[in-house]
Amino acid sequence: MAVTKIRSKWVAGLLEFFGITAGTTVLKITESGIEGNLTGDVTGNVIGSQTGAVLGSKVIEKAADYALVAAEKANLVFSLKATAGSKTFTLGLAAGQVAFVYNHGTESYTVKNVAGDTGTVLATTKLLLIVGSATANASTVIELN
Repeated sequence: MAVTKIRSKWVAGLLEFFGITAGTTVLKITESGIEGNLTGDVTGNVIGSQTGAVLGSKVIEKAADYALVAAEKANLVFSLKATAGSKTFTLGLAAGQVAFVYNHGTESYTVKNVAGDTGTVLATTKLLLIVGSATANASTVIELN
């Protein structure tokens, strides 16, 4: 399988992923929406460019441990805030589902995909890329900044 190497940069509220060789933007996330160049087959057989809320984002602030409900899980980007310390967000992503999780709060918290996961601590202003797995501790978690 051919691999395209990408890099990312975070500048004033904009996260941009771009190809190393050509410098072409692959995915851009801003406060106003998401832009991406999709070249493969996506759920619903969408091929092409998707922008804005088509891909979805969700802001959630909780003072207690929280598991995403079904409608929330359909989003690509989550900006989560724990309003109290030592809390856990459980995503419940389907196997192979991709999500970006950003901590916009002042408290670190634990991110899990399924209840049995050990979890990953997400510090304030940090961003994770997660590829879900239904098996405990098998999701791919990449810190992006």
